This record gives sequence, structure tokens and C-alpha cells, in this order.
Amino acid sequence: MKSPNLDYHRLADHLTHRGLVERETVQHVLQQCNATGALFPEILVQEGLVSDWELSRLCSELFHLPYLPIESYPPNEEAREGLDLDYLRQYALIPLDRFGDLLTISMPGVVPTSVLAAVGGPDREGGILPVVGSVSENRRWIEENLPLAGAADLEAFTAALPEADASWANLFDEADMAVKQELEGGAGFDELDLGEINLGDIDPGEPSPGAE
Repeated sequence: MKSPNLDYHRLADHLTHRGLVERETVQHVLQQCNATGALFPEILVQEGLVSDWELSRLCSELFHLPYLPIESYPPNEEAREGLDLDYLRQYALIPLDRFGDLLTISMPGVVPTSVLAAVGGPDREGGILPVVGSVSENRRWIEENLPLAGAADLEAFTAALPEADASWANLFDEADMAVKQELEGGAGFDELDLGEINLGDIDPGEPSPGAE
């Protein structure tokens, strides 16, 4: 199935023709997109130039595509199997479902036809059925369901750390109070009572390299 001719410039012309955004502003936003790789619809919505709903309505009208927000059609997890998740994150594309070889993709408003054609890489067989989605909701769904691998790894590493011993927490609290008192001219580190910290009660964990 051949995708419709989707183009940022067509959308820009439609916005100026309808008197919704001044031509100079639209041209400036397009230049930003070309220079940074940002998504044209996202900048329009984030900068408050057009509301998310109005942009979705215009894209549906201009490109003759259905508006299908993810709230109305929860994505099927199997639809994104074998796809490049980094690519989906970059363009806020959400695979909704598969019908045989046909893959339904929710766009953040609209993306160029060339972007859709590259989903899944050159070896992918079958067509793509694009539908218009919400700019903000697509991005929110991406952040919640397709987080960056580095962020996920960091959360997993943090969760795996052993809980800090209460004695260490007390030590840090007392040291912090000592610094404040010293700055205010009161008692300082010389009077900090470390007698209650029993190092024998603290679990050091795995021995350091070279320790006997």
C-alpha cells in the first residue's frame, strides 16, 4: 500500500493559507527543523503557535487521514517487534497494530513520507498505514513505554544497590549539622560525637580488591 504524500512544507503552506501562523514564523520553524532534526509539529505545539488538537485536525483534513489517538486505540505490543526503537523514539512514531503485512503507525501530527518509508529498514516487507495522532500524547507514550536504554539501565542499577545503613545516615546528618554550626560560629567538627557509630555493625559488602 502506497503512503500518501506527506510533507512539512505542505502543512506549512496550509497553516499560512488559513491565517493560523505568519509565513515568516513558519519559515523560521522549518529552518530550525532542518538544522536540528526537530519535528515540525512538535515545535509548533511546544511554542504555542498551534494547539495540539487544531494541528491534528488540520493534518487529518489536509492529508485525508483518520485521527486516531492512542487513548482510543491502545497500541499492540507485538506491532513493534523487529522495529528500530531508537528510530521510533526519534520521530515519536507509535506502531498501533499489524494486519497481515500492513503496519498501522500513529504519527505526532504528521511526519514526511520518507520517514515513514524507513520504519523497519529497507528489508521490511509490507505496507504502512499512517494515522494522525496527538503530538503531546505520542511523545508522552514514547517516554513512558520506550525509555532510553541508558535511563533504564541506570534505574535498574540504582534499585539493585543495598539500602544504606542507618548509622551512615546518622553520620552524614551530624556532619552536615557540624558544618552549619561551624559556619555560624558554634561547635564544629572538633565536637562532633562519632562515638555512637559502631563500625563493626556496618556491612562493608564485597571486600575490595587485594583485601584479605
